[in-house]
Parts: sequence; structure tokens; C-alpha cells
Amino acid sequence: MTQTTISSERSEEHSRVKRGNETKPTSEPHKNPKSSFNRKLQRIYSKTNSFGKVMEKVIQNQWETNFQPEWFITIHWNDLPTSFETVQGHTRHLRNVFLTQLMGCGSPCDLPDPPGRPSAIFFHERSPVICRSRQILPFHTHLHLGELPSPLNEQWYLDVLLKGRVAPRVKKLLKTTTKGNEGVLIKRWNQKHHGFYTLKDYYKYKHHQDADLVLDYKNSDLKFT
Repeated sequence: MTQTTISSERSEEHSRVKRGNETKPTSEPHKNPKSSFNRKLQRIYSKTNSFGKVMEKVIQNQWETNFQPEWFITIHWNDLPTSFETVQGHTRHLRNVFLTQLMGCGSPCDLPDPPGRPSAIFFHERSPVICRSRQILPFHTHLHLGELPSPLNEQWYLDVLLKGRVAPRVKKLLKTTTKGNEGVLIKRWNQKHHGFYTLKDYYKYKHHQDADLVLDYKNSDLKFT
């Protein structure tokens, strides 16, 4: 994907993310599902010495016990961010604008927690881009999104919402609609194709990023129960 150089702009002020509900501690620690899951992850790592395998289990756990996504949305940024902190900040702002527009809230602080709104899990991946005659590895973003409120759970509505109402409010979102270079690409979520799609770039570029930076845990609705 080739993009024109974007003049430097003042950083956006990102709204504070509303935190989800935290699991209350159980009176019987040995029966805590989270502790059991953590031990399972430790066993996987001790056997494979692969953080990628651990991430596969974490992701699988979300699809099986948290929510099954309805939509797979790819997002590109016009400033080609190479810092994880930068793309995480862009995503925080986009997330808050998207959810407040979707739910009709005046502030991210007014957003309900899932299942009162669609769950969202974000991943950030790298891919090569030619910029100023040299190759760089900027991040792009994948959003695994849950079912929208009826009767809005349709691709045409998501397209209008993201491109018509969200994009003008997110300065760093790429606005192009050219096929093959879309700022936003929306697809129906498919378990076979998208369940572990997010890990493909981790294995390809694992020497360029830490394994745990694939998953944006700060902006995602993660649940371990």
C-alpha cells in the first residue's frame, strides 16, 4: 500500500476509555477460572517456548467464552504510525468516537459495558509500506466487533457510520476509498479466516515487535471467566 506523505498535524486529544467491569475475587482462589486459565497459559509456554502459541490460546478463549464477533474491520492510519503507543492512542480516540456515535452517548463515560453495547477487540499489526523511497513497517489495526443493536447489524450501516460520521471526527484515520487502499474495510467475521488472522503478521514480523503488542489490551473488551 502506497500512501502520500501527510503533513504533521497537532496530536488529537484522546478521550479516556471507560473501563469494563472487573471480575470480583472469589472466596475460593483454587476455583478461580482466571487462575486456572493463567496456569494453562504457563503450561503452554513451558512446553512450546512460544509466546505466539500463548496468544493463540488467549484469542481462542475470547471467541469461546467472551463473545463471537460479527464483523472484521481493517483500519489504516494516514500518519503511518511505527510506535505502538501512537497507534494505541489513535485507536482509543476512534473507539470512543465510534461507540458514542453508535450508542448515541454524549461522552465515553456514559457508555454502557457489554452486553449493553457491542464488544470490541483490537489488534495492531505491521506491514511494509514504501514512504519517501524507503520501506517502513507501520501499524494498521484490526477490529473484531460484536453484533450491533437490531436492526442496525448490517454492513451498509457500518459503512455509513464509520465513513460518514466517525471518519470526519478522527483526524488520523485514512480517508481513501480506492480499492486496495481503503482507510476502512468491513467484512463479515468468519471463524476460519479471521479467528487467528491477527497472528499472521506477528509470526512474520516477530523480530520487529514484541509478541504481547499484537493485542491492544487497553482498548479491548477482554473477559476471562
